[in-house]
Amino acid sequence: MVYNGDEVSALVVDFGSYTTRAGYAGEDCPRVICPSFYGYTDSPTNADANANVNSNGEPSNTTNGNGNGDVDMEGDGSEQKIEGAAEATVNGGDADARTKAGSGRRYFVGDDGVGVWRPGMEVGNFMLDGVVNDPEPAGTLLHHILHNRLSVDPTEHPLMLTEPAWNTPKAREMLTEMVFEGEKMPALYFGSAGVLSAFAAGKPTALVLDVGYANSSAVPIVDGYALRAGTKRQPLGSSLLVSQLHHHFTHPTPKRSFPLSLLPRQLIAKRDPTPDPGLQPKPLLRDDRAPHTTASWKLWAENNVVENWKEACSEVVNYKGFDFQTAQDLPQALYEFPDGYQQYFGEERYRFTEMLFDPKNYFNQSIEPPATLRATTTTDHSHSLKDLVSLSQLVHDSIMACDVDVRGALLQNIVVVGNTSLTRGLTERLDVELAALMPSQKIKIHSPTIPFERKYASWVGGSVLASLGTFHQLWVTKDEYEEHGMNIVHQREC
Repeated sequence: MVYNGDEVSALVVDFGSYTTRAGYAGEDCPRVICPSFYGYTDSPTNADANANVNSNGEPSNTTNGNGNGDVDMEGDGSEQKIEGAAEATVNGGDADARTKAGSGRRYFVGDDGVGVWRPGMEVGNFMLDGVVNDPEPAGTLLHHILHNRLSVDPTEHPLMLTEPAWNTPKAREMLTEMVFEGEKMPALYFGSAGVLSAFAAGKPTALVLDVGYANSSAVPIVDGYALRAGTKRQPLGSSLLVSQLHHHFTHPTPKRSFPLSLLPRQLIAKRDPTPDPGLQPKPLLRDDRAPHTTASWKLWAENNVVENWKEACSEVVNYKGFDFQTAQDLPQALYEFPDGYQQYFGEERYRFTEMLFDPKNYFNQSIEPPATLRATTTTDHSHSLKDLVSLSQLVHDSIMACDVDVRGALLQNIVVVGNTSLTRGLTERLDVELAALMPSQKIKIHSPTIPFERKYASWVGGSVLASLGTFHQLWVTKDEYEEHGMNIVHQREC
């Protein structure tokens, strides 16, 4: 788009359940990748205490010492105080808001948000079932990304937001208000994440299997349009894997007589790696932090430790499936946890990821899953936790729900994306399973070889689309929004 005679790049923001990606349209990869988790304190006393504690948990003489991710939401949310930069008042801020100063919730977002320990800080996530659910922290993160990370003037840049195929009108209206009313941006467009992932792979017709953090979904794309009838999703992703692994690590096993602490580095003062694998470590803890650590932050930090183990060690048995009898013959991997515990891991590397292809036998329903995963109910287009199916069955059901004329094209253009899809052996196993489900069909799976292209496929597709010269006519401008209201946003989407 052109403003004042100068062409200004559009911005692309991709809200995900684990990370949020942002950057300029036309670039190869996002400039900003930060957690979708956020820290917050409710009471004004906690907020005041945090203002006087630095990132090491020690008293500080400055009130702006918590880094550029700290945001105060004062009163009714009409004032935002950005610390680590000049103080800014957003959306005006009237006298009534100022009289309520300190009574609202204080947010910590971005890289220096939830990842920095603070006394009494709780942890939340504004995403639910792949959809933006809480506008206040989402708006705070968007403000932080635009002003502090990208350092742009939002009034000069149009914005493309990605959305899942099952996004709700309410969530779309909430984001529209956030962009036009909150950040005063000149234009907006919602791009379907499945369509954008297909564009990133250079395929206008494809079946996009997105195996992410909160859920896995299969979205058929035909000539650049997502087919709602064939869209399927279920809460089977990294979050469920991590919760099962967390239970396994925090309970004794036949090979390990003690539970693992899963302590994050923020709670460890000193540690010595165990001399031999399998020995119980004895790290020196930070006793000054333990009493002020909330249960939600501790669980988030422990899950982060497990997530790192999963990304480093887990694999999928890619030929015949997992078998306890032959598990002893599978390769082992040495891994060291932050508290100093190290061990050669064997069957755990393969047993838990088997849940992606055999959830009925390998998903332990007696272990309490994350509460957010219960939001997905059983419908024609989704499976709940109680009736999960394998990834191959999800793809099969999605294709069979489409018109018979397009099934062949979809089977030959299966695009696999999402962070969990980077699990070694997953695409090979999917190929084997689909061949068994549909033996007479020609199947071709496409998955980007560069990791970030697979992890951030929808952002990359949005970057390609928003940079096209022919795309400019699709923007919903602020003037159109003010003239026609929310209806214009629902009419223009890919």
